[in-house]
Amino acid sequence: MLTDNLGVEIGAIVKELRRKAKLSGRQLAAAADVSQPFLSQLESGRSSVSIATLYRLAGVLGVRPSDLLPDRPAATEVEVLRANELDGLPVSELPNATTARTAYRGGRRITELGDFWIEPGPDVDDWFESADDAVIYVLEGALRVELEDRPDVVLNTGDVMFHSAWVRTRWRLASEAPARVILVAAGG
Repeated sequence: MLTDNLGVEIGAIVKELRRKAKLSGRQLAAAADVSQPFLSQLESGRSSVSIATLYRLAGVLGVRPSDLLPDRPAATEVEVLRANELDGLPVSELPNATTARTAYRGGRRITELGDFWIEPGPDVDDWFESADDAVIYVLEGALRVELEDRPDVVLNTGDVMFHSAWVRTRWRLASEAPARVILVAAGG
C-alpha cells in the first residue's frame, strides 16, 4: 500500500500535470478509464493509485509513469532503506493484487543490471568502484557491504542500499545460506 505521504505527493503531481495539459478532471478520468470521483480523491491525496492506473494516467498526460512519482534525490554517498521503509504500489485495483515494493531515485539512466547468487565459500577480495551510482537490493539471505573508510553495512532480505559513484565497496556473504542480490548501476 502507498505510504500516506507518497499518495499525497502523487496526487499533487497528477493535478499539476492535468492543469498544465488544460484537461478537466472529467476529461482526464474518462481518457484514463478511471472514475471522476476516484481522480478527485487521488488529486486531493485521499486515495492511493495502482501501477496500472499510474501508467494510464501518464499515457494520457503524455509523460513517463516515473514523472508522476515525486522527485527523490540521488544518493549523496550511501543511503540504506530497510525492507519496511520501501513504498508499496499495488499492480492493479483488483482485490489481492500483487504489490510491488519500490525504491527509486530520480534523474538516472540504468547502465547495468546484475543478478548475483552468492554462496558460502571464498569471497572476492577486491574492492570495486564505478563511475555510476548504484543500487543494491537483497532478494534472499544477507550481505555485508564493506565500504572503504566507512562502517560496514549488513543488508538483509528486502533491504536496499543506494550509493553514489566512486564509493569503493566489497561484498561478503553475511548469512550461512546463499544470498541473491540485484545490482543496478545508473549513470546521469
